[in-house]
Amino acid sequence: MRTQVPDAVSSDSVVLPRFVFSAAVAAGADAGTLAREARLPGWLFTVSESRVSSQYAMRLWKLAEWMLRDPLVAFTVGQRHQRGDLSLYDYLFSTSPTLRDGLAVQGEFLHLVTGNSRWAVLSETDGDVTYGYQHSVRAHRGVELGAQFGLTLFCARVRQATGQPVAPVSVGFAQRPPRSHQVLTEAFGTRRVEFDQSVNTLTFRRADLGLPFRGADPVLSGILRAYAATLPPAQAATWYGYFTALLDESLPEMPALAVLAARLAMSPRSLQRHLAEHGTTWQAELDHARRRCAERSRSSTPPALSDLAPQLGYSDARAASRALRRLNIGQPGARS
Repeated sequence: MRTQVPDAVSSDSVVLPRFVFSAAVAAGADAGTLAREARLPGWLFTVSESRVSSQYAMRLWKLAEWMLRDPLVAFTVGQRHQRGDLSLYDYLFSTSPTLRDGLAVQGEFLHLVTGNSRWAVLSETDGDVTYGYQHSVRAHRGVELGAQFGLTLFCARVRQATGQPVAPVSVGFAQRPPRSHQVLTEAFGTRRVEFDQSVNTLTFRRADLGLPFRGADPVLSGILRAYAATLPPAQAATWYGYFTALLDESLPEMPALAVLAARLAMSPRSLQRHLAEHGTTWQAELDHARRRCAERSRSSTPPALSDLAPQLGYSDARAASRALRRLNIGQPGARS
């Protein structure tokens, strides 16, 4: 069992909370209430590649269970998963040659979806192979629901990829049993579902692990694996980190507070309030962004001031020159 670490260090890809949110809404949860109660930032729905705290998905699971009055909601959602819902991670799995290869790549690249879980072989006998699904954060209801979803998802993916009614030999949960087991039997295809275990597990027959995948594509699989291996280590995004990155990106467009607030899916007043909570202001952040831009320019081949001005969000060189003096940054071509 992995040593548990503080929840604050764990992160998920934005595709995970977005999928949980969409599935809960499709099941009948009110979208506005769910987003508000889960404290989802508006930009979570607009970015394509980013990491967020795992607390978002965990809150969504707990809220979905409460709003839908369904203690088995995670099992239902797991069965509804379609290839592509979890982006690259799904295609890494489905293009693998066999079930054994797919389950291996599932563990190798699980961090692309979530940084708080691990999937690996726990034991292997002549007849069976047991995989463990372990969490690195403190156990609570959100973690339990996430484990229910994870194991159900893994089994659903196996059936989708093989085109066969593959069922695990047994399933183990590191949590207390629910009142009804009927949904579990349907979700996993086995009556051997055990609770109060030390770790979450799925056990498959060794004979099933050789089953080929319908979408097996060795060339594409190799390309996807090579690409996935180049992705940077998982780091949780913060609102402030996303704001500064967006501001840097928008700088050449001469960004206005109202425009950037709209891109963050909030009002200008809300943006100013968020900045105040971080001990800063719009003008201060605009100055910081221009300083970063100027410093990056100086570290490479220094451009002429007329070329640097648009990069800093100014329409002419004189305005850029005044800004550089105010920020105490040397002008291009000037001696240090």
